[in-house]
Amino acid sequence: MYKSRREFIKKNSITLLGTTVLSATSTGLLGKTADFLMPQINDLLYFDAFTRIGPRRYKHPGEKWRLEEAVEELNHCSVSGAMVASTMSLSYDAMYSNLELSETLKSYKNLFPIWNILPHHTNEFLSPKELKVKMAEYKIKAVTIHPFSNGWDWTAESSQELLNYLNDNKVFTIVTVPELGGWKELNAFLDRYKSIPLLVTGISWGEQRYAIPLLTGHPNFHISFDRFQINEGLEFLYKKGHINQLIFATDTPTMSVGAHRAYIDYADIPKEAKAKIAGGNLSRLLGGLRPPAIHTNKNEDILMTAVRNGKPLPVPVIDMHMHMLHEGINGAGGTGYHMENGGPKGIFKMMEKLGVVGGGFMSWNGVVSNDSVQGNKLVKSALDVSPKGYWGLATFSPTHYTQEQLAEMIPQVYADKRIIGMKPYHYYGMEYNNPAYDIWWEYGNKNGLYALIHPSRSDLQEVEKLAAKYPNVRWVIAHAGGSYKMADMAISAMKKYKNVYAELTLTPVPLGVIEYMVAALGDDRILYGSDLPMRDPRQQLGWLVFSTLPLASKKRILGENAYKVVEPCLKNMPEHNVPEVFRNRK
Repeated sequence: MYKSRREFIKKNSITLLGTTVLSATSTGLLGKTADFLMPQINDLLYFDAFTRIGPRRYKHPGEKWRLEEAVEELNHCSVSGAMVASTMSLSYDAMYSNLELSETLKSYKNLFPIWNILPHHTNEFLSPKELKVKMAEYKIKAVTIHPFSNGWDWTAESSQELLNYLNDNKVFTIVTVPELGGWKELNAFLDRYKSIPLLVTGISWGEQRYAIPLLTGHPNFHISFDRFQINEGLEFLYKKGHINQLIFATDTPTMSVGAHRAYIDYADIPKEAKAKIAGGNLSRLLGGLRPPAIHTNKNEDILMTAVRNGKPLPVPVIDMHMHMLHEGINGAGGTGYHMENGGPKGIFKMMEKLGVVGGGFMSWNGVVSNDSVQGNKLVKSALDVSPKGYWGLATFSPTHYTQEQLAEMIPQVYADKRIIGMKPYHYYGMEYNNPAYDIWWEYGNKNGLYALIHPSRSDLQEVEKLAAKYPNVRWVIAHAGGSYKMADMAISAMKKYKNVYAELTLTPVPLGVIEYMVAALGDDRILYGSDLPMRDPRQQLGWLVFSTLPLASKKRILGENAYKVVEPCLKNMPEHNVPEVFRNRK
């Protein structure tokens, strides 16, 4: 028994954020109050299957490439260890560079080399027999193969000795689809080498109809989600029974580590399944190899902590780039456009999980499928069932309808005051500064609307021309963070015109590009967007949350800056569609 209340509290309490609270276990305090008081700890061991360091061709000066940058990003994002490849083993002598990589990583107990290998017949590489000895000497557990880039034919008889060595010894092997020649060739590879544990990286979200069927019947086929950012992908593949084939791999320092771990952190699957994806599957395939300890960044901010624990962000998030499918469908035609739960129910449920409190969405069929009339109807029907805080963007086609028809259609659609945005698309086959679009832009300029612009050109000249001609429109450049080259063009346009904004989202999630843009522009005209359900929103959110920006800057980009874009429209919008955080600012 305890001698005093003080002794009881001392022995049965935890310290949380500087406040002493009773342990729920000790006191029997179970339920919501205790859950809130108890610290949330995500103790998953994250083990990155593929990072890649070294010089590369056509590199933008801002792009990351050094080992130190990869290590810094892994540590920042609470990843415990990684497999590391070198660009030099592909672009220079493979064995020389493999050994150089092993030497470079020798002092890191949580980093493990990936060797690039190729056939030995040209006296450039070791024979399979010699390779086996050398790999054992250097404790190499993983290899990459690059038949296309290194100029050898994996189907040739001369290559079979090497590939049979990998198959017979079950060597963990990493490759991309183009290196094998395509999806047909990958299928043949999996059929021939059933014992090679194969990780295929770099698969696009648009290749789902190739990739997902191959998981069935090929248990040696493993996929990562570096670019395979499919909406609710982990949940979908878990239900289909493919959990043992899913691998965490980031391609850092090219890509953001935080983007990819957020996909797992927020996954609506059992913790045991998350642990397999985060590092368990990789460790198993490597014969038990794993980092020595779980690493956690002790200096992370409240947003990073929330993501790691799968909790909604504790600050308001406004998503400025969303699409919508009809309720009950999981795809949108095209080339691999599978979008699980892409209708209003699925999308708004996901938004609540992440802490999104509002934003602007457009249709998919009106934008990408070119049916603007039906697309605008879809936007209205989705708004009818939306939670508070969401508004719509309309689409019009000057190539399907005459100027007279547009003059009638435009004011009819915008009579619905829940619709405040303009979303043109390059699939309509006309540059946005073409006079045929003027009728729409003039209406937007007169009524203070804003436009989300996916450029139809390789530059931003049309955006700059429109920003100068229509100063009352806020021109939001979509996908401005998709590459350093695009970031440079967006920076240039935004320095010239104060009514131009930048929305970040795109699959490549380049490491450091958000900080690069903020350093050049400040943080007051950069916006968060996800482009869901084309790609899952969790990687896009993690990319920003795990950036190295100060917390105040993250908060502005996540939600505060959106106010400036929609502010001229708020006075006419129904209260239901105004985000609550904006209501007191109207």
